[in-house]
Amino acid sequence: MCRGVRFEFEGQRFEYRFTQYKARLPLLLQSGHCSLISWGRRKNETGNFPFGASVRLASIQAGRWDAFQPKPVKIAVPEFMETDVMGHEHWFQVMPGQYVQGMLAQQGNQLRVYTVQLDCNAEDTFFENWPRIVNSPF
Repeated sequence: MCRGVRFEFEGQRFEYRFTQYKARLPLLLQSGHCSLISWGRRKNETGNFPFGASVRLASIQAGRWDAFQPKPVKIAVPEFMETDVMGHEHWFQVMPGQYVQGMLAQQGNQLRVYTVQLDCNAEDTFFENWPRIVNSPF
């Protein structure tokens, strides 16, 4: 799963790891502006959103998230961090014009964003999961 991000928002530089309390992600809006939304749900947080930072693309397609009115969103981060199978952190750049795909979940008036993950073949890569990268903002 995408374990960390770096980005700028309103002139400030942020670096979040999912495990941090109140970690948020910048979602690109159709207006071209960004909005910060809470990232997933940690085990120590209350609420009814599913635990975790990410969601597998196949689970969205299978309808497992339908109760949360899932919407695809673009996460505007220039860098993300993944941990390899040996537990080492690696930072990766997102190319200009590309975005980490997110899924916006809603329950009542509460929103959470989860990164969308692709499964990786352990024989082909050092990573078990990888965030889905998408082109073009809209």
